[in-house]
Amino acid sequence: MELKNIIFDYGKVIINLDFDLTRLAFENEGVKNFNSLFTEFSQHPFFHLFDCGLISEEEFRMHLRTATGLPLSDKVIDKCWNAMLMDIPKNRMQYLDELKKSFATFLLSNTNSIHLNFISSYLQKEFAMTDISEKFKKAYYSCQVGMRKPDEKIFQLVLEENNLMPEETLFLDDSAVNVETADKLGMHVILMMPGDEIENKIKEFIASQKEVSLH
Repeated sequence: MELKNIIFDYGKVIINLDFDLTRLAFENEGVKNFNSLFTEFSQHPFFHLFDCGLISEEEFRMHLRTATGLPLSDKVIDKCWNAMLMDIPKNRMQYLDELKKSFATFLLSNTNSIHLNFISSYLQKEFAMTDISEKFKKAYYSCQVGMRKPDEKIFQLVLEENNLMPEETLFLDDSAVNVETADKLGMHVILMMPGDEIENKIKEFIASQKEVSLH
């Protein structure tokens, strides 16, 4: 097997993320029940709809106001919702450039328009770019394609649109269910754990594949 393609998740793989920061931000605004609405592992259905681009930003904010029982302003909602988004280390960005020379690289992210707008401003300020997609052959965002991981269809979309062979493709994600779907479709997978760096994990994977081919 020759590795030709690498598909990356965004949050906790490329951009550092802390869901607790969003919970704390909402709690500071008086929201008492945020954990019952949204955690890393389970969310109220309207979060899923928003990630898939099936409801607008206005509808998302309206759902949040209804669910929390508080008349939160658009600005406060967006600020709290974006609080989880942290930073992208410069060395990670440099490594993405390096990988792009040798592999077809893709981004496959469950995300929404509020987060994308915030990240766009961050990228402009820190890296003088508005969209990280230029670091990849192509970027796929759930809110733009109407489906999200771990749905098999979103993985198949990436594979089929780009004529990728699963056995020549590596997928990195911090979610076990997403990794499970990719594995089921025949891709090589890396489940990213806290503290893992994409550069180390990919180099380890490539070294392990070379060992396998020698035996």
